[in-house]
Amino acid sequence: MAKSNVGKKPISEEEYTTNKVLTVFSVCLLGVLVLMILQRLLDYFDTWQTGMLVTKILLGIGVLGLICGAFLRVREVSGKRQAARHVLCGRNVLLASVILVLAMAAILYLGTGPIKGLYVILPVLAVYYLVYHSYAREFFLIALDTGVALGLMWLVRRALDSSNYVWVAYAVLGAAVVLAVVQLGCVAMLRGKNGIIIRHGKKKDLHFSRNAYTMLTITPVLMAVLVAAVLFAPTHILIAMGVAAAYLFITAVYYTVKLM
Repeated sequence: MAKSNVGKKPISEEEYTTNKVLTVFSVCLLGVLVLMILQRLLDYFDTWQTGMLVTKILLGIGVLGLICGAFLRVREVSGKRQAARHVLCGRNVLLASVILVLAMAAILYLGTGPIKGLYVILPVLAVYYLVYHSYAREFFLIALDTGVALGLMWLVRRALDSSNYVWVAYAVLGAAVVLAVVQLGCVAMLRGKNGIIIRHGKKKDLHFSRNAYTMLTITPVLMAVLVAAVLFAPTHILIAMGVAAAYLFITAVYYTVKLM
């Protein structure tokens, strides 16, 4: 019997993007479930040793993932393996392994404290990944600016709670100002180049909308002002965070409508 010459239909870009987003959400959900089990083991004296053993095993899996990811990446760069439209590629394996190693190392050396932060970080990473692939590039940057600003506001408020760490609050404000200035410089540069950057010797159009440069100029300035407001009026932190959240919600509605 003659063999069929019909090859396997390649996966489309839309299907590939959907698979990536679903994979990221699934991995983050699994990560949260594992952290819940791990925290329960570490919270009790009778199961603490088991929890530490599980943490070390997960750390070992992360290190093994780093080795496998590096091996896959070398093969992909050398052309021995195709990475295009493959969810399980060297770069993705390396990224997931780095997150796993850092998380487990933090738990081993700091205890269960980092687990509470990871409960927030993992879902946030999944949401940002969805925004990156579903919305306009400028809205992803706006959401990133807002998320960073909310984190900086929280750091400022925590630093002000202790008289020994007031300097940290001023350092955080300085970081917010530096980030704003850097973004304003990048926006000005992209405006001059009409949103076109050169990557690996090839031109890439970021497909910014007409109002993108205005939004990307207003957002970092507004976020830096809100961080400063928390520093000089810490009792109004909820108002500052509310303003940032409202700004993000309004822009989210705007860009969601544009997708329709």
